[in-house]
Amino acid sequence: MVAMGEANTAPFGPTAARQVRRFFSTEPTPLVPLKVAAEKWGLGGIYVKDESKRLGQQAFKVFGATFAMAKWVARHVGVELEDVSGLEDLRAKYEAKFGAGVQTTFVTCTDGNHGRAVAWAAKQLGQKAVVYMPKGSAQARVDHVRSHGGECTVTELNYDRTVDLAFQKAKENDWTVLQDTTAPGYTEIPTWIMQGYTAMADEALEQIKALDGPASAPTHVLLQVGVGSMAGAVLGYLVEAAGDGPRAKALTLEPENAACAFKSAERGDGEMAIVDGDLETMIAGLACGEPSALGWPILAKYVDGGFFWMKDGLAGNGMRAMKAEGVEAGECGGAGPGLLGRLMAKGCGKAEEARKKLGLVEK
Repeated sequence: MVAMGEANTAPFGPTAARQVRRFFSTEPTPLVPLKVAAEKWGLGGIYVKDESKRLGQQAFKVFGATFAMAKWVARHVGVELEDVSGLEDLRAKYEAKFGAGVQTTFVTCTDGNHGRAVAWAAKQLGQKAVVYMPKGSAQARVDHVRSHGGECTVTELNYDRTVDLAFQKAKENDWTVLQDTTAPGYTEIPTWIMQGYTAMADEALEQIKALDGPASAPTHVLLQVGVGSMAGAVLGYLVEAAGDGPRAKALTLEPENAACAFKSAERGDGEMAIVDGDLETMIAGLACGEPSALGWPILAKYVDGGFFWMKDGLAGNGMRAMKAEGVEAGECGGAGPGLLGRLMAKGCGKAEEARKKLGLVEK
């Protein structure tokens, strides 16, 4: 059990999101309407953010890891990130000050996409990445890290204990931890990573208005939770963007065997629950047992639609629903549509009761 801190959404608002977008200067990833699913489930519209297009790394994680590394490098060069025109310019400034080949080693733990993102960012900025993965990690995920020049080791530990190992190795070798999981005295880099994630929320609100009209806004948002950094960042953005006005009702979702946010909410006593053990789940990217001390307080205060855990098979259902409409997604991406499909199931009293409470009213 870990005591809950204060919910601080201020670092994750539109100002941060637009700083991230200005730095990368890339086109927004697609916001795809799932028209068949919306018709099947009787909803006015369902949109998914297709993060497979994000800097060629097939996941939103690359904006978080790269933005955080860029902030770290800029600080050590002695420049403001706002005065840098992208990754190439920042690398040139670093090498001009320290010399080509002088590297900082960034170490991290990952279930897959975050480690790939750290390795990619290190390659772009002329740095070194060392990545540890929990037991059972797929070889393809290891290969993705190594393809960008990162060192990668699969441990015999679960995700949270592998995070501990990364911190231990950093201390032993004078490396820099680049992790979205918080630790005592370690919140600045996780904050920067979370700020990187806000860009997709900023893009999505713009895209919905472009698709459905300037007065359009989402009524509900489904947020996957691993440690809760992405969910906390996106919800923090939505809270800040809404101000005193209405905002989308927020739901979180997690695998049954790694539902640390659900368990924390269930406690209801201001403390974060830790889920231990193997955390066995098909949804590997969400197999985390300890909530982020930055993300969890935001979720605890502002999630108004409920904390949900889900069976692995629902993620598979979501993947198939998305593929039928031309969107390739992994288990984490499929989790949201999978849960939504379960909530909209016909002939199920529990689902009907839940969707009435959520205001998921059929059109």
